[in-house]
Amino acid sequence: MAITLRDIRTAVQNYLDTHVGVSISGLTPAGGVSIQPNEVFTFSVTANNSSAADAIRLVNVRYHIRVLNPAVAKLVVPSSNPDANGVTYKSGPGGFFSFNLAPNAEVGEMFLFPPASGIFAPDKAGDLDIGDIDTIAGLKGKAGSAPAGGSTSITCAVLAEADLDFLFPKNEDSASATRALTVVG
Repeated sequence: MAITLRDIRTAVQNYLDTHVGVSISGLTPAGGVSIQPNEVFTFSVTANNSSAADAIRLVNVRYHIRVLNPAVAKLVVPSSNPDANGVTYKSGPGGFFSFNLAPNAEVGEMFLFPPASGIFAPDKAGDLDIGDIDTIAGLKGKAGSAPAGGSTSITCAVLAEADLDFLFPKNEDSASATRALTVVG
């Protein structure tokens, strides 16, 4: 079977769309059954990596959460950043232009960086292994102040990288060669 290296690139680019499920729980108001103006609400996000035969391990997992219309509601950074579970809340997906968001800030979008250990599986929490389901709970938002309320959506997408050590294992061995040896005495 011939494999073109460009096929590997395309498969990795498509992997998150075809093998990683992302969900947002129901939005729970601080009180009552519906979210009122200026009310804080909570929710969680979950990422599920496939357990299919063609699944791969993902590293450097980040969650991009945003409110489509920040006039209706905003996301609230916890009172400590990183939060009690070690999740860091940033302004961007990583790199030079990202910075930690101020505690209690109300923002239209944020990137969540899970810690290397803590609330997730003990292997590597910032990773999403084959078949792993990771949830970040206790996320907060706050409804806008408009007396008539409004409607919008909260979105969540997972950004991650293929684990190159998983895709290209090191120090693999070949089939063994055998030669009979006879010692005559």
